[in-house]
Amino acid sequence: MQADLSLAPFMHEAFDKNERRRRILLRNGALVFLGYTVTQIVTLAAKLLKLSSIQNQEIAFVACLTLGMSALFLLVTQKKRHLSNTYVNLFHFGQYVIWLVMYGVWVLTLREVRVIALFCALMPLTFLLADTKMLQSLVIAISAIVIQIAASHYAIYSLHQVGSFPLEVFYTCCFAPAALFLCYLSHLFSKQRQEIKHAKQAAEASRDALSVEIGKTQKANGELATALRQIEDLARVDVLTGVFNRRHLMGCLETAVKRQERTHQVFSIIMVDIDHFKRINDTHGHLAGDAVLKVVAHALTKTLRATDICARYGGEEFVILLEHTPADQGMHCAERLRALVASAQFDGLPVDFRVTVSLGVTEHLEAEAIECTLERADKALYRAKHGGRNQVMLAETLTA
Repeated sequence: MQADLSLAPFMHEAFDKNERRRRILLRNGALVFLGYTVTQIVTLAAKLLKLSSIQNQEIAFVACLTLGMSALFLLVTQKKRHLSNTYVNLFHFGQYVIWLVMYGVWVLTLREVRVIALFCALMPLTFLLADTKMLQSLVIAISAIVIQIAASHYAIYSLHQVGSFPLEVFYTCCFAPAALFLCYLSHLFSKQRQEIKHAKQAAEASRDALSVEIGKTQKANGELATALRQIEDLARVDVLTGVFNRRHLMGCLETAVKRQERTHQVFSIIMVDIDHFKRINDTHGHLAGDAVLKVVAHALTKTLRATDICARYGGEEFVILLEHTPADQGMHCAERLRALVASAQFDGLPVDFRVTVSLGVTEHLEAEAIECTLERADKALYRAKHGGRNQVMLAETLTA
């Protein structure tokens, strides 16, 4: 599937090129068909005006030859699925051969008005002006001059048709400057086409280069956005424990206070402190102390709701923000957290090694500064410490 997708742009480009060739060939073929039609109308007019002794069967023969072959080329071009370079060259060569035969036969059959063939010879030069190169136009012009002079000589001296050969040569020489001027115009148009083609290619190359640069910029922006998210995460997460840091906690507390002012919904705070943490560091080392902090942080967060916030407040202290939770429910939550920590296992430490925590719980009061709420939770934690540790205490203001 990926290969098919990668080939799609090239297939689309090949299809556009093929259709562009078809349009050009059909247009040129239609113009040639129109030119042949005009020549047959001129021939018929010469017959009707009795300017030429051409016969009806001769008119019919030339018309069938030229118009029939031109129509056949148009039909094949319209129906052919793929127009290769070989076919394009064959199309132009075939049209040129038909024109040579038509022109030679026509000059001979026109008899007394052979010279009008020169004016009709200007038609292919004019019709194909925008699509031919100077060399092609010169071939057509020179072919017309040579055929005109040779056919006049043959008609006058061999077929004994009416006419003055020097006069017809003079008319042919008068035709030559106009034909050469059209050849020069063809050269100018061809040069302009090449310039336009090169400008288009340059524009496409610039567009592709711009697309590449845009892709690089988008990739860089994506990497920058990822880096910014990582920086934001580092700015709000405690590296050691993986929970939020104090800076992020204070922002969340301020947000909770403002929400309570609007909605009057209560929230509670639990302050947690690891019991005898200094003794753990002194006895088992600071690496063991770090491991204890990680396990405790995990135990504190694994049962919290998505709306709750757990953050490392400092050292071995943690603060938990419980949204939409009054103090009594906060006590139940704190007791559950205490039990989870007490039963936690610690890899790399003795099997009977256990850690306990003391917790202080308080509910934020409306119109109260958040610092006061934290102070009440800290006092409740202090009472839990002095009351024997491994227990939960409710702030005194709420117990009264």
